[in-house]
Amino acid sequence: MGKKLFVLVLTALSSACLVLAPHNRQSVPMENSLMETIRSAPVVKLEYADQSDHQQVFVDNAGSTASIADMDIQGSQNGFSEEWLYRFTYNPREKVRGGQEIVVLLGSTSMEIEGTTFTPGDGVAYDAILDWAEGVYNFYQAR
Repeated sequence: MGKKLFVLVLTALSSACLVLAPHNRQSVPMENSLMETIRSAPVVKLEYADQSDHQQVFVDNAGSTASIADMDIQGSQNGFSEEWLYRFTYNPREKVRGGQEIVVLLGSTSMEIEGTTFTPGDGVAYDAILDWAEGVYNFYQAR
């Protein structure tokens, strides 16, 4: 139990470093709508590409955990052309009927949300986002 609590605290602290802070960027309305849908998703399906059995982890009450929607990220013109390491599916069809399924792919150098590549905001290292994804997956996979 102590190890799980440590991972949860570590994940929360890592996420806190990535939480949106006031900034001068103009938000794109589509991004706001997409992020609001992620933020309000009741379920998220977590997958890790290197998991030998391709185990899918479902997290109910996903809104109670830090989400990618709360991080300092912005849309980019760059394309996503790498293999994903983590795939987080908000409102997965297996669990949410009639919801808008949103797939977040996290690769080793960039991330894609519904076909749009996103990059971290100024001063945020992409590795911190990957560390967050790893912590979230490991915590819920071990439950």
